[in-house]
Parts: sequence; structure tokens; C-alpha cells
Amino acid sequence: MGFKLLFARNKKTLNELNEINKKVISENPEPKNDEDSLLRAASSALTNSEFEKSIEYYNKLVANYPENKGLYYSQIGAAHYFLNDFHKAIEYYLLAKKNGDTEMMDDNIWEACEAIYKKDQDKKAIEKYLEYYPNGSYAKKANKILVK
Repeated sequence: MGFKLLFARNKKTLNELNEINKKVISENPEPKNDEDSLLRAASSALTNSEFEKSIEYYNKLVANYPENKGLYYSQIGAAHYFLNDFHKAIEYYLLAKKNGDTEMMDDNIWEACEAIYKKDQDKKAIEKYLEYYPNGSYAKKANKILVK
């Protein structure tokens, strides 16, 4: 259904994402299968800021459809990010990466590490990013922060 596109690099607000999600669902009113039905519920909960509920749905997806668990872990990470639980978000982004969803994990992990740093001025979060992605897209930015 294209839910992976909901959290692409073109930063959108949750309201904008919710409108996109509604449009995709309205254009495809019948779920293809049980996984698609559960995915619709999970993504709708996430874009409606029902983060705890979305985590429950995505955990069910992980359990029932392990072949796609990388994608579902990344969405659990996103829910934790929106809950401002950045450490937990990173945990799930790393699980997503380990399970094959590598497309946006550099970006996602950087955002969470940077959020920790901005919140607590904790340079350890920036160092952690460099451990995960020593040559990542944000390595230069991370190194600049570390030399401040």
C-alpha cells in the first residue's frame, strides 16, 4: 500500500501524513489480506498520534509477519520517537536495520541521537551515532558537535 513512503525523507507533519494515509486507504478501500488490514490500522493509529496503539499493532505485525519485521520495527521506532522516547526509538531502528530495513535508518538514528543531544546536551548520543554509522550521512555534522 505504500506505507513505507509515509516516513520518507521529505519531512511532513503527522497531519499531512494522516491525510496521505487516508487518501491511500480511500483509493484502496478493500485490504488485500489480513496483513494489509492490520497495517492499515497500525499506520492510521501512528498518523493519528495514537502511538501506544500503533506500537501494539506493529508488534502484532512483527509476530504474525516476520518476513517484514524490519519495516514494522522501523515504525515502532517512529512511534517511540514521537513519544520522545529517543533511546527506545534507536533500539527499534537498530532492529529494523538488522532485519533488512536499511533505507532510512541512518536518517532515523541520527534524528534520535540529535534529539537526545539537544535535550540533554549529552555528547554520548552523538558518539553513539558515529559508532552505528562511522561514515554515515551525518558523520561530519556529528564530528563538528563533538569538537565544540
